[in-house]
Amino acid sequence: MNFLKINNSLPLNNFMVFRIMSIFGVVLIKSTSVFAQLDDDIVITKDRKVELPPANRVFEKIPPIKQNPEDRQMKYSFFDRKLKGIEEVKFNPTVVSPDGGKKKEEQEKYNNYVSLGAGNFGRIFGELYVNSAQDSKMIFGVHAMHNSTSRGPVDDKNSANMYDKAELTGKYLAEKFQINGGLSYNRDQYYFYGYKRPRVEFDRKEIRQILNTLNFNVGFENIAPNPRVDYALKTNIRSLKDNYAAQETDWTTTFNAYFPIIEDKFIAVVDADANMAQRSDGEVDKRNLFRVEPSFKVNLNRFGASFGYKAVNEFDEVKKINRTKGYPTVELTYKFPSLIYVFAGYDGDIIRNTLGSFLTENPYLKPQTQLLNTEKLQEYYVGGKGDIVSGLSFNFRGSMGYYKNLYYFNNYAPKANEILADTAKFTVLYDSLKTQYLNVNVQLNYQPAQIWRTYLRTEINHYQRRAYEKPFHRPLLTVKWGNTLIVSDRLIANLDLAYIGKTFAKNPTTNALVTNKAIFDMNAEFDYLFGKQFTAFVKLNNILGKKYERYLYYPQQGLNFLVGVNFSF
Repeated sequence: MNFLKINNSLPLNNFMVFRIMSIFGVVLIKSTSVFAQLDDDIVITKDRKVELPPANRVFEKIPPIKQNPEDRQMKYSFFDRKLKGIEEVKFNPTVVSPDGGKKKEEQEKYNNYVSLGAGNFGRIFGELYVNSAQDSKMIFGVHAMHNSTSRGPVDDKNSANMYDKAELTGKYLAEKFQINGGLSYNRDQYYFYGYKRPRVEFDRKEIRQILNTLNFNVGFENIAPNPRVDYALKTNIRSLKDNYAAQETDWTTTFNAYFPIIEDKFIAVVDADANMAQRSDGEVDKRNLFRVEPSFKVNLNRFGASFGYKAVNEFDEVKKINRTKGYPTVELTYKFPSLIYVFAGYDGDIIRNTLGSFLTENPYLKPQTQLLNTEKLQEYYVGGKGDIVSGLSFNFRGSMGYYKNLYYFNNYAPKANEILADTAKFTVLYDSLKTQYLNVNVQLNYQPAQIWRTYLRTEINHYQRRAYEKPFHRPLLTVKWGNTLIVSDRLIANLDLAYIGKTFAKNPTTNALVTNKAIFDMNAEFDYLFGKQFTAFVKLNNILGKKYERYLYYPQQGLNFLVGVNFSF
């Protein structure tokens, strides 16, 4: 299963476009980490958290939004993500312009585009992005996408899928503040095709899943230079409905404030968030999580430190949970003259799990899935990032700690009176005992010349199991090697190879331990510029043709392709 993050906020043109290297950082299972899908950029020059919205749920590989070639500066980032399927390298349907030698101010810019494509498995793809003028105070964007297959890897239409999205975004820029807003609708349709085979005739409606997601967000942020108080307020409301009478409304609000006490040397910070969710999938359940973290940050040239205390209140109406816990936080940093940056710290938190976050990670969940938050009892971490030599940079992070209620996915054995007497759906298993974990992430990024960029990312995870003999469906090793190559002034190529180590599951009918084989995945992308605005692209996925199973009983498509055209305007 392949996933892709799409960023719709960047302006577009059809000149040389490089894919900004995947985030230079280590993917750490931390706090809002593996379980909340929030990305936290750590920028050296400003001690401030930047939280991004969760990635869109896209289960098949498609060409993403183009990126601005002016955005080539590499930014060191750490982000927390869940372990999902193989990610793909970002694909850009616009390559180098024949007039690439023109000065930047002489180049025409095309901020809008439309893409159309088709491929095997009956795939139809279409995408539209329309963006208002970038030099005005009011900026609006419209994004629409359709991606579907009429057949799948097994049993023809029983493993087909269709994903649609419509989104409106807007931004108002004033002299001292900015307002961002957005409204989006996603409709994801797919089937529970992981049933036992051969199977007698049945109505496809019995195995169909439809997720309807409506999302609204608005944010208010101070952008005044050298403000006495810096702040950001953001709120997001998501409404999720599925085909099995489940509904979840999730309202999240975050507030960040920065109070310089002694210029940039000593700063007081307040981070707070309020999360209120109501899930109706059988019994109505109200689940809230409130968090506030005051801290003080010290910057003494090369040395920096942060000391804080995190207070978290967790409430669950059905499970009769109402508790407040505190976690001290400490981080020490040091910047070498060579611009290498090292850090070490201690943290703890309660990590929020929702129906929406689980379905994003594994869409094949059974109805009335139990929801519990995961507690990160304590975490110790060290890391570093910087340039080794010209063109070669690194990012490293290692951590160890303890979780309670760490979750796993495993196939569910329905009861005799249930409609689907098979193992096509998954349940969530929680380790109620204290689980020790170790996470190591290393990424190397290399750009020897403008025509080639490459990176190698490795993640190692270890879990000391307590309640279960294996960490079901959690890979212990993932490796990815991505490359972008400018073949000529009209042709660009992308090649990525990925490896996901073997995972484990338990056969729900025999109770026997099952090993899912390791996954090797290879993908290639080519696009050719016929003119300033017209591009043709070819995308090859799973070139090795292996019907690997990221989740037990769910083989993925073999070799598949997408051919299409892109027009920028």
